[in-house]
Amino acid sequence: MRPIRLDVEGFGSYNRSVTLDFTGVDFFALTGATGAGKSTVLDAMCFALYGKTPRWAEGKVQSLLALSAAEGRVRFVFSAGNTQYVATRRLRRDKHGAVKTSHAAAEKLPDSVNAMDDTELAESLGTSLATGPTAVSEAMARVIGLPFDQFTKSVLLPQGEFAQFLHAKAAERRKILENLLGHTIYGDIQRAAGARRTKAETVATTLSAQLGKIPLVSDTELDQAIDRAARLEQMTLSLRSDAAALDALSGELSAARASVSQIEQTISRLTYIKAPAEVPDISDQAAEAAAQVAKARQEVELAEADETALRQSLADLDLTTIEGQLNAWRQLDECEKNLAKGTELTEAKRQEFEAADELCTAAKEELDIARQHWNKLQHDDLASTFREELAVGQPCPVCDQTVAVLPDRDISSEHKAAREAVNIAKLEYEEAKSNADELRVTLHKYEAQLEVRRDEKKALRARLKGAPKIPTLEKRRADAEVNQKKLTGAAARVQAARNGLKGAEQTRQRVDKQLQQAWREFHQARDHVAPFSPPSHHAEDLALSWNTLVDWAKQQLSEAQSGLDRARQTLANHEHEARKLQAGLHQKLSEVDVSSPAVGPGGDYLTAHASALASAQATCEKLRTARTQRAELDADRAKHEREAEVAKDLAAHLQAGRFMDWLLTEALTELVAGATEILHQITRGQYDLIYRDKEFWVIDHHDADLQRPARSLSGGETFAASLALALALSEQLAGLSQAGAHLDSILLDEGFGTLDPDSLDQVATTLEALTLTRNRQVGVVTHVAALAERVPVRFHVAKDMNGSSVERIAN
Repeated sequence: MRPIRLDVEGFGSYNRSVTLDFTGVDFFALTGATGAGKSTVLDAMCFALYGKTPRWAEGKVQSLLALSAAEGRVRFVFSAGNTQYVATRRLRRDKHGAVKTSHAAAEKLPDSVNAMDDTELAESLGTSLATGPTAVSEAMARVIGLPFDQFTKSVLLPQGEFAQFLHAKAAERRKILENLLGHTIYGDIQRAAGARRTKAETVATTLSAQLGKIPLVSDTELDQAIDRAARLEQMTLSLRSDAAALDALSGELSAARASVSQIEQTISRLTYIKAPAEVPDISDQAAEAAAQVAKARQEVELAEADETALRQSLADLDLTTIEGQLNAWRQLDECEKNLAKGTELTEAKRQEFEAADELCTAAKEELDIARQHWNKLQHDDLASTFREELAVGQPCPVCDQTVAVLPDRDISSEHKAAREAVNIAKLEYEEAKSNADELRVTLHKYEAQLEVRRDEKKALRARLKGAPKIPTLEKRRADAEVNQKKLTGAAARVQAARNGLKGAEQTRQRVDKQLQQAWREFHQARDHVAPFSPPSHHAEDLALSWNTLVDWAKQQLSEAQSGLDRARQTLANHEHEARKLQAGLHQKLSEVDVSSPAVGPGGDYLTAHASALASAQATCEKLRTARTQRAELDADRAKHEREAEVAKDLAAHLQAGRFMDWLLTEALTELVAGATEILHQITRGQYDLIYRDKEFWVIDHHDADLQRPARSLSGGETFAASLALALALSEQLAGLSQAGAHLDSILLDEGFGTLDPDSLDQVATTLEALTLTRNRQVGVVTHVAALAERVPVRFHVAKDMNGSSVERIAN
C-alpha cells in the first residue's frame, strides 16, 4: 500500500478541506506542534481503509467528527501493486448528536487517472469494489493483503505501538507472519487435503457398498449360461416350423368349428318352430266376438230411437213451465190476500196517527198558555227578583236605603206555581210529540210495504197474462209426469243396451289382442328362421300359415342333422392332428427347462421360447456386466483409497508443529538476520538481534556480549530494535510474501525522541537507504527538528482557531 492523495474535511481537528499530495514522495515527515493534528493524518488513512483507527475502535467514531461540523469526509487514494484504488467514507451527526458512518465506498481506478486532478478523479468511471462500511473494510483488507490488526503492526506503526511486534506473544506473532508471508495458504491446503481425504474415503466406502451388491460370477456359472443360450438359439428353426404347421392347422380347425357351430345354430332355430296349441280356437273366437258386437249395436240403436220419441213428446209438455205457472197463480192469490190485510192495517195506523197528532197540537197550545202566564208574572213584578235578596239592616239593591222592615207581600208561591205549570205542560207536549213521531214512522213503513205488495201483484199478473188457468195446468202436469216415467224406463233400456255393446266390444278387443299376439308369435318364429328362406304365410289364415311353416321346418331339420354329423367328424380329425403338434412343441421346450402351455396356438410356444432365449441372453449379458462392473469398481475403489492415503499424509505433513513451524522458523531466521543488520547499523555495532525460545533477545557487544530479552530494553533500545524489525518486515518479508501483502510503505508515528543524536543519524541514514534501494515509501511523524531536516519533504501541520491546516515543504 503506497499513499498517493489524502482529502480530509470535518475530520478530527481538520474543520476545513485539506488535501495532502504524496505523488513523487518517497520519504516524508509530518511535523508540527504537539496536538496540531499530525497523527490525525494517519488516523484518516486508516479510517478510510478500515473504518477505525488505532486510537479509536470501529463504531467509536464520535470523536472523529470535528466538533463544529455536521458532516465529515475522508478520501484516500493509494496504490497496491501497480493499481490505483480510492476509499471514501463520510461521517454525519444526527439530530440527537450521535455520529455514524453515512457513506462508505471503494473503487478500483483506471490506470490513466491522474489522482491529483480533481476533475479527473471526480469524473472517472472506476470499478466498484464495495459499498457500506463493513464491505469496504473487507475489500480493503483483501486489496492490501492485511487485516487492520496486522496493518497497524507492519505498515502503520502508531504512537506507543512500535514494539508490539517485538513484544507480541508467540501465537500472535505467528498469525502476523503467516498472513504477511501468505502462509495461510498452507492451512488452506491442509484443510483441502483433509476434505479430499474425507471425500475419497467416503467414495471408497460407497464403492465398497456397491461392490457388496454385485454378485461374484464364476467361470462355471458364466459357461452354463452361455450353453443354455446356445441350445435355445439352435432349436429356433425347428420350433418355428412346427409352430407354423400348428397355426396353419388352426385355420382349418377354426373353419371346422365354425361349420359345426353354424349347423348347430340352424338345428336350434329349426327346433324352435312349433305351432301353439290354441291357434285353431283363436279365429273362431274372433268371428263370434264380431257378431256379438253387431247385435249389441243394433239393440242400442232401437233403444235410443224409443228414447228420442219420448223426449219429443215430453218437450211439448214442459213440466218446469207448468210448475212455474202453477206457483205464480198461488203467489198471486197470496199477494192479493196480503194486500187486503195491509190496506186495513195501514188505514187503522193512519187514524191512530191523526189522533196522536191532534193531542200533540193541543199539548203545544197548553204549553204556550203556561209560558205566556209565566212571562206576564215576570213582567208585572220585576222587583220580585230583588225582594228575595232583601235583609233587615242591609242596603236595598235598587235605592241603596237600609232596609228596616221586610215588605209583607210574598209572590214567590205564585211564581213557583206558574213555573211548575210550564214544566208539566212541556213534559206533556214532548210525550205527545214523541208518540206522534213514532206513529208517523210506523205509518210510513206500512205505506211502503203496501206499495211493494201492489208492485208484486202487478208483476204476477203481467207474468200470468195469457197463461192457462189452474185446472188446465194441473191436467197438463199429470200428463207430463206419466211421460217422464216412460222416458226414465226408455233411458234405462238405452243404458243397458250400451253396456251390452261395451261388453261385446271389450270381448272383441280381448280376442283381437290374442289374435294379434298369435300372429306376432308366428312372425317371430318365422323371423327366427328367416336366414333359411322359409315359405310365405297366409295373411287371413293363421292355422294354415303355422302348418305350412312347421312342415318346412321338419324337412330342413332332417337335412341339417346329416350335415352336422359330417362336420363333427372333420373337426375331430383336425383336433387329433393339432394335439400331436402341440405335444411335440411342449416336449422340445421341456427339454431345455422352458415352461409352455400343454394346449395353445403356435405363437404361444414361440413366445415362450423367445422369452426364454431373451432371458438366457440377458443373463449372459448380466453376468458379463457384473464381472466388468466389479473389476471397474474395484479399480476405482483402489484409486480413491490411494488418494485418501496421499491426502492423509499431506495433511499430516502440514499440521501445526511440523511444516508450518519449520517454514515460520525459517522466515523468522531471515527476519532476525535482516533486523540484526539494520540494528547493528543503527547502533553502530553495539547490538545484535537474535530469536531464541520463541522470544526476541538482543546481544549487547558493549557489555561483554550480554544477552537480554527484548522486554528488558530501555525506551531508546526498544525503539531501535522494533524499528529494525519493522524495517526488516517492510524490506525483506515483502520479497518473501506469497499472498501479495503489499508492503510498499511504512509509516512511523513518533518514538524518535528516545534516540541519542548518533542513533538518530543512523536511523535517518537507514530510512533513506530503504527508499533508495528498496523503492519503499517511508513516512514519519516527528517533532524532532534534526530528523525533520534530513527528510526531503515535510508536511507541516499547524492548528489555529479554525482548525488544522497542512503545508507541503521541500527541504
